[in-house]
Amino acid sequence: MADSVTLAGWPLLRAGVAAVALAFTTSVAAVSPNWWVDVANDRVEKVKTELALGEDPNVKTAAGQPAIMQAIQDQAWGVYDLLASHRALNVNIANQNNETPLMYLAIVGDLVRAKALVARGAEINRLGWTPLHYAASKGQVDMVRYLLANKALVDAPAPDGTTPLMMAAFSGSDDTVRALLDAGAEVTTRNLSKLDAADWARNKNFNSLADRLQKLIKDTVAQRNAARARNAAQAAVPAAVDLTGSAVTPMGSDAVSIGGNGASTGSGSGSGPTTSGTNRLDGPMSVPPGLQSPPSVMPAGTPPRLAPDPAQSGDTEGTSRYFDLDRFK
Repeated sequence: MADSVTLAGWPLLRAGVAAVALAFTTSVAAVSPNWWVDVANDRVEKVKTELALGEDPNVKTAAGQPAIMQAIQDQAWGVYDLLASHRALNVNIANQNNETPLMYLAIVGDLVRAKALVARGAEINRLGWTPLHYAASKGQVDMVRYLLANKALVDAPAPDGTTPLMMAAFSGSDDTVRALLDAGAEVTTRNLSKLDAADWARNKNFNSLADRLQKLIKDTVAQRNAARARNAAQAAVPAAVDLTGSAVTPMGSDAVSIGGNGASTGSGSGSGPTTSGTNRLDGPMSVPPGLQSPPSVMPAGTPPRLAPDPAQSGDTEGTSRYFDLDRFK
């Protein structure tokens, strides 16, 4: 009897589960009839009412755009502020292009709202394109400095290897390029298409910036090659002292030899500074030219820097091959 009740009730149970699942699904996907019109027209009170009636602040358009990002795109800042303050908002919600609200704020350069969103947990560093890439792409130098001050990865690679410095060059903003270079951005990096920052600037007709970046790349490479050559040569110099007591390999006419309890310089003359009972050199050691300084990663002196910006004009509008900047004209 019990089995027959269970079996008889099973279709009803399945129907109930299906109804609950359907209700849950539609509560996220469905919106009130005027929701997107109200968002686009910045109708704060109407959106507030719709939220109070159960609308999800994380709802997306059919194309996958979250409401808060649609509000930024529509410049509906009243609605944006309302959604940004909602306790149920996912501050790291992503759209169909894997972009986040902070990335949109970075493009438009809204520093106040970006700081507030970060305070709520918005991620500055993420895999792929980052807010720093987006801020740099539009020359939003204050946003770039803020993100860097909050531990943004200065050389974060996009999926194709493009760096924030390349996007700054794309924007044509000298100040943004310099801010990234001052933060340690690597100027010699090329992406998977073999394009460096100079190429990105030149592709947007910022030829003066491209020329200066190209010179900086050339100077940086030359300096590093010189440092490697110097360090390799110094590493090849025989040790001046062999603590085992065996003879030191000669290094020219001023070679130093050590034997027993004494030391002598020259070619077996027996004259020169001596030691007694220790392997200590009292006289100068001959060192090949160019190896007078200790090895270092970079040679002494000021590292190459970007040349000053002469007056120039360039095309600051357009669409990146990777994401649609025209959405934020």
